[in-house]
Amino acid sequence: MNLIEVKHRGWSVKDRIDSNLRINRPDRDCYQYRTNTTLAQIERRRANRKQFAESFGQCVRDQDPNEALGLINEYRSKEVSHNFCDIFESVFHESIFQCGDCSDYFVNDEYHNVHDDYGVCDHCVDNYHWSEYHNYYTDDPDYDEENREYENIGGRHSSKHELGHIPSLYDQRKPRVLLGLELEMEIESKYDLDDRAGLLLSSLGQYQTPSDNYLYALCEEDCSIDRGFELVTAYTGLEVHAKQLEFFDTRFKGATSHNTSTCGLHVHICKSDMTTLHASKMVLFINDPANHDLVFALARRDQSSYCKIYDKKSDKSWIKNALLRTKRKDQIQSLNPDRYEALNFQNDKTVEFRLFKGTLKYETIMACLEFTFATWHFCREASTSQLTTAGFLEFICQPENRKDSKFLRSYLREKGFVLPMKLEIVKPAVLPAVEKQLAVA
Repeated sequence: MNLIEVKHRGWSVKDRIDSNLRINRPDRDCYQYRTNTTLAQIERRRANRKQFAESFGQCVRDQDPNEALGLINEYRSKEVSHNFCDIFESVFHESIFQCGDCSDYFVNDEYHNVHDDYGVCDHCVDNYHWSEYHNYYTDDPDYDEENREYENIGGRHSSKHELGHIPSLYDQRKPRVLLGLELEMEIESKYDLDDRAGLLLSSLGQYQTPSDNYLYALCEEDCSIDRGFELVTAYTGLEVHAKQLEFFDTRFKGATSHNTSTCGLHVHICKSDMTTLHASKMVLFINDPANHDLVFALARRDQSSYCKIYDKKSDKSWIKNALLRTKRKDQIQSLNPDRYEALNFQNDKTVEFRLFKGTLKYETIMACLEFTFATWHFCREASTSQLTTAGFLEFICQPENRKDSKFLRSYLREKGFVLPMKLEIVKPAVLPAVEKQLAVA
């Protein structure tokens, strides 16, 4: 047989390419009846497809991804139509993208974002201007000056390299698991946008200790918000967040978040020493329909295009696809092919909980942070059969976990959940002192 077949998940490269252009006999007759030109096009495509499959199969056999990528770029314009990215990634376990300008394919290391997630290659990016203010490329060299209208609101992703780690008590724990958040809010038209951001940052933007002063938060633009901004924090422990976010214990006038269709609260938590199994259990727990009431109580919204939820128990293709990657980091990052799922693992160092609706209520913000923290630890310890709502409620009520779930437990009680709290047993050595106090009383 002249065609080199490379088996992958029961398919050969030939099979996977053929499936895109295969037609049956009635279709052939129909095309021939209409026009011989259309049939000639089909035959040409078939010949190109055969040549591509033969050459690509040789690249796979030689384990030569560079030659395979060059082959893809050679044949992409020869009517060989199929998902090149999927075939390349499944065989070589490396991600590629198609440049928005020249349409060629490149490895992800050559990807450059150009305004609103439009990606171009190393060569094409020379046609764009880097915006320091907005932290992405643009084709307008005057874009910085035209849009630099705010003192307290930076461009999109502008805080990425300015916010860092703030020391906390959680640094001493093993493993060290820290969090950060992105909180979107709309500002009423009668209030000045930059003034509201300035008030917010003057109240919680700096975290002070007896010996140091740390940058805790910044505000930046977000294209999904109509008239507002996004508050982005540094990564640190729960007790630092609890202190800084007390600003929201009183009403932030002129701002709304929960009662909008545009605002969300995204919590980022360290991947730390996370394994693929640990991460997979988090996916199963959050997406399990049996846990919908618990997840919905915290999220305060059902899934949307920004936080999709799927039944991950019934369809296991997501974990099978991830396990094809050889490196643990790549496996975890591949657990959600769509970054707009409720849990997003595609960031380098964090897992992003995207499920929460926006809120400016202090107790709710802290409950979401604690839920994220508790979910990380619960899924690490529980078996796959224990990833239930009852198991989670029991976990957050355990004595060693109560200090990390104070707001969460109070929030869930208000939502009608019955928590399995057990009365603490008073140690015998304490009883005489208690009896003495009662006698005096």
